[in-house]
Amino acid sequence: MPPPDSGHHLSKQQIAMLRQWIQQGATYETHWAFEPPVAGPLPEVEGSSWCRQEMDYFVLQKMRAEQLSPAKRAQPAILIRRLYLDLIGLPPTPAQADAFLQNPSAAAYTTIVDQLLDSPRYGEHWARMWLDLARYADTKGYEKDQAREIWRYRDWVISALNDDLSYDQFTTQQLAGDLLAEPTIDQLLATAFHRNTMTNDEGGTDNEEFRLAAVKDRVDTTVQVWMGLTMGCAKCHSHKYDPINQREYYQFLAYFNQTEDADRPDDAPRVPTPTPEQTRASGALSEQIDQSRLRLKTVTPEMVAAQRKWESKLLKDPTWQVAKPAKATSLHGSTLTLAADGAVLASGEMPPRDVYTVQIQPQQTAAITALRLEMLTHDSLPQKGPGRNPNDPNFVLSELKVSVTNAAGDAQRLVKLKQAKADFSQQNWPVAKAIDGNPETGWAISPQKSRPHVAIFALAEPLTLQAGERLECELSQQYAPTSLLIGRVRLATSAEPFASLQPVVADHRELAAIPLEQRTAAQKQQLEEAFRQVYPATAAEVKRLKQLEAEFASLQKQIVKTPIMRDLPADKHRKSHIHERGNFLNPGEEVSPGFPAAFAIKISDPRNNRLDVAQWLTSPDNPLTARVMVNRVWARLFGRGIVETEEDFGLQGSPPTHPELLDHLAIKFREEQHWSIKQLIRAIVLSATYQQDSTVSDASRERDATNRWLSRGARFRLPAEVVRDQSLAAAGLLSGKIGGPSVMPPQPDGIWRATYSKLRWVTSTGEDRYRRGLYTYVRRTSPYPSMLTFDAGTREVCQLRRVRTNTPLQALVVLNDPVYVEAAGALANAFRDMAPGDAMAAMFRRVLIRKPSARETQRLLALYEEILRDYRAAPEDARQLLESAQLKPQEDAAALAARIVVGNVILNLDETFTRP
Repeated sequence: MPPPDSGHHLSKQQIAMLRQWIQQGATYETHWAFEPPVAGPLPEVEGSSWCRQEMDYFVLQKMRAEQLSPAKRAQPAILIRRLYLDLIGLPPTPAQADAFLQNPSAAAYTTIVDQLLDSPRYGEHWARMWLDLARYADTKGYEKDQAREIWRYRDWVISALNDDLSYDQFTTQQLAGDLLAEPTIDQLLATAFHRNTMTNDEGGTDNEEFRLAAVKDRVDTTVQVWMGLTMGCAKCHSHKYDPINQREYYQFLAYFNQTEDADRPDDAPRVPTPTPEQTRASGALSEQIDQSRLRLKTVTPEMVAAQRKWESKLLKDPTWQVAKPAKATSLHGSTLTLAADGAVLASGEMPPRDVYTVQIQPQQTAAITALRLEMLTHDSLPQKGPGRNPNDPNFVLSELKVSVTNAAGDAQRLVKLKQAKADFSQQNWPVAKAIDGNPETGWAISPQKSRPHVAIFALAEPLTLQAGERLECELSQQYAPTSLLIGRVRLATSAEPFASLQPVVADHRELAAIPLEQRTAAQKQQLEEAFRQVYPATAAEVKRLKQLEAEFASLQKQIVKTPIMRDLPADKHRKSHIHERGNFLNPGEEVSPGFPAAFAIKISDPRNNRLDVAQWLTSPDNPLTARVMVNRVWARLFGRGIVETEEDFGLQGSPPTHPELLDHLAIKFREEQHWSIKQLIRAIVLSATYQQDSTVSDASRERDATNRWLSRGARFRLPAEVVRDQSLAAAGLLSGKIGGPSVMPPQPDGIWRATYSKLRWVTSTGEDRYRRGLYTYVRRTSPYPSMLTFDAGTREVCQLRRVRTNTPLQALVVLNDPVYVEAAGALANAFRDMAPGDAMAAMFRRVLIRKPSARETQRLLALYEEILRDYRAAPEDARQLLESAQLKPQEDAAALAARIVVGNVILNLDETFTRP
């Protein structure tokens, strides 16, 4: 009824109709999509011998009702290309096509279907559909649109699809993988589905506003993806058409309102998500490290005796004299405190770089031959140090400079250092780098943090100090990426020959002074480890262990940390409220987690968290989840869903063209195929409906112009990624590499200049230049332009379907984009030694699989001859085209350039980027 204040009124006819309806009992049917799917018998239909799968009976029944007949089976060349493009998004090779053309039987076709479903290319192709739904992108969106490293989620989707992870588990792991018992890395990684929401790094924004915007996006996306409903309409008011009120919207939101993530730059929480290769390498290194440690644990009587002698020598050894500092300063504001034991402790400001200058006055009377730096731990330092960065207690000593000065510091002469040793050095950061004169290198000690370390340095010449002279030690720390500064340091000098000196931590001498029976287990272990470094029988193994540990640490640093979902502790849970008119600043009634009452779906053992949502969606009582997924897959294979509005199964959506078929497929998908997406696809592509010829007959054009009743095979424009991938594949350029960081293929200069952040498009080289479109870097504020032209989205929000357009820009992209020019070049170059007519036919067949007709070959040859004349007259133009196509100069550049143009035309044919 129109609201009283709307000014609208029902007509007399409408009022009479309402009265009549009430008098008849006011009965009404629930919307079809909100009722459970109903299993019925297969229709009995004339001509059922045509049917290959159960679904064909439903399709044929509709055809008969519309006085239509099915089309014949597609020609083998058409069918094999269709199947490859639909299942793996790539055309068949000539050899693969020829094998089917020689034996196009149903059995051979079935074998190819199974091979393609088992191909790793299947997961790559079908992942594109899911990444649209997941609004996957490599940046965060909004104005700054900074980079986000989340490509491991994309690889998880590919792997899950290739492994045929059941759709119910596929759902549960993405929505609530972190809430499963003892979740695996893959299950945590799956939850990045809902970390693809945009975050706003702009200064001055309200973090809670954008946190809640992300939460609402998760609610809207979840219901759209799994139930095909526009629940987002209920943010501000109860849904105008579907049975979802505003209170129910915020009850559903409460399930998603308890996650740790917020609108902040660090994308926390994140977890290390190694690739399979990194996992294998980590496992192998861990095993080697364990074996090395086990070997070092072996103790012989000879070792025990040797360690006792070594400890005695430590106690008697006056090798080093600690030089108490007279003065210590920081160049960039760190506070340096001098301690009674001679150590210097840093605190206070944490500059990105610093230089500590420490003056010492050695008590040694003999000539100084060596200097020792002890990097010490302290309770005030993060994880006890010895570095002082709160996130990483490592340090980088970029350069150590030593000079002689007087007390006033106004007379200096440099002391040259010639050699260095350390008890431990990080891989690629050896102690020798601290005296190499290069401020960009240095000494570091990861992963052996939270323990003391020592380095000793040999003077080039023995040094005797005169009365009043001091040593001034400059500890330069210039590591650029972050503040890896020294936390606590102590200096000492020695007069012994450097060859006899070992980098032994002074604490070891103190431990050796403790009677054996009074030492703790930790003290015993510390001394044993120090002894094994110098004991001849174990020193090599210790060195090997350190190298293995350094390699392991280096590998761990390479592992990407991916944003995941994680719930807050129970004591920090947020309250959820209805937002009046959708405004987060106007919280109304507090609500608890709950589901819309219109769906009578019961879940067992409710937990009031996202696991409840996953269970609710995958429940056998849910009328929509299976229908929506079946319809989505159908749309990818037929160009249009049984319900055309994939994004809306509600009252405003399109009704299904074949409701009984949709229910049949949904029930079969859930109960017989056990949520297997591969089995669903297999059943569809084996059907007679799918294998029909796409030629439009007169009867079909008259009675089924839009192919609503599936009386012929579906023809539709290929998705953006497939248009690109098939060109590269046909040209022999496409990289077969699977997974990994996103790549940046060629795009026009200056596209990113208008965007806010400092991100730059750096064109990929080598095979990364020719990766599948799936791996192209997605920047939300500036998507890859050729993909955008072919209807790919910005991935700012969930995209349920790509609405196909046809514009002249698409032809211009294929004619001029460097990717297609290079593909045309490689295609032409592959057949450059053939006669022109044979080359035209070979290029045509490589792209379209079928052989060209005589007329088509003649037209291509005529084009070639025309272009050849032009390039003969303008050889510089031919040379430039070869250069653009990444080809080397040729003696007959005009002939190859003309073939490139023909190849480009073939790639631009309507048939080329149309699914046949």
